[in-house]
Amino acid sequence: MDTPESEDPATSPSNLKRKRSASGDASDVIPAKRLRFIAPNHRYDFDFPDSVIYYVAKNPTSAKLYKKLTEACRYFFWKNPILLIDYLFYKNNEMKADFSESEYEICLKNVPYKFWVSGYCLIGSDVNSVYEKELVSSFLPRIYRCQIEQLTLRNQKLTIDEFLFLAAKTGRVCFTDLTVVNRDGKEIAFEKLVELIPEARSLDHYFKDNDKTVTAKTVEELLKLPSLQNFNVFRLFNVPEAFDVETFFAHIKAKIQGRLEAIVDELIEAETFDYIPPFISYPEMDDEKCLELSEVCRENYWWP
Repeated sequence: MDTPESEDPATSPSNLKRKRSASGDASDVIPAKRLRFIAPNHRYDFDFPDSVIYYVAKNPTSAKLYKKLTEACRYFFWKNPILLIDYLFYKNNEMKADFSESEYEICLKNVPYKFWVSGYCLIGSDVNSVYEKELVSSFLPRIYRCQIEQLTLRNQKLTIDEFLFLAAKTGRVCFTDLTVVNRDGKEIAFEKLVELIPEARSLDHYFKDNDKTVTAKTVEELLKLPSLQNFNVFRLFNVPEAFDVETFFAHIKAKIQGRLEAIVDELIEAETFDYIPPFISYPEMDDEKCLELSEVCRENYWWP
């Protein structure tokens, strides 16, 4: 059997169209034995020195490259046996994965290889499962590398190193009752958690009851983070009273106003348009700019 191919993930786990039958019959689940490979029985001869080929096999720079290498020659798999996972999830108290269109909902318990996780990692949505706090932590030794697009974690406890391994390069995250601790065992502050996901553009965070990661200085520290400006979605739930909502709202308001001012400046400075320029106004808008934008609109067939 050839190495499983990974497919491009859907845009959102909620919209993932899993290729399962409506009946959910057990026969639709591919057994783990399908993921076992036959060892090569002949020597491979390459045009490059063995040391170079060995280094390439042991140090793939991306899942895409590793996939191409193993498709071209099984030598690369046997020197560094990794399975590429499109979608990692926990269901019916078992860690499972989708590898391709034909290999999905495979239980990983008896699969003897490490995993390269890309696409989606969803731990926390199955109502039929019990989520022990060390569930993800105990599975991490089986993961070779993570390039996760969207990460969802519920009721998990991770060290700061484990969290970085999973989430440092993730674009969309959703955390519920998540605990991340320093090397001394002390839970990190919420603003530190946000700092550890600099590439995230979307955050949904559900605070624990009686959450201690938020203090009166949390918002002040959050606003110092350069990466905070990169979020398109920043949603907080069950927010502790210590969170300074007024200061945070003032920041959001100023950020929105700043974007509006930049758009207005661009409209005023533009020499030509291939569209009808919109008229934009807001309470703190400069009167002179308001008049200038009105004139721009009139000159381009729009009278506000």
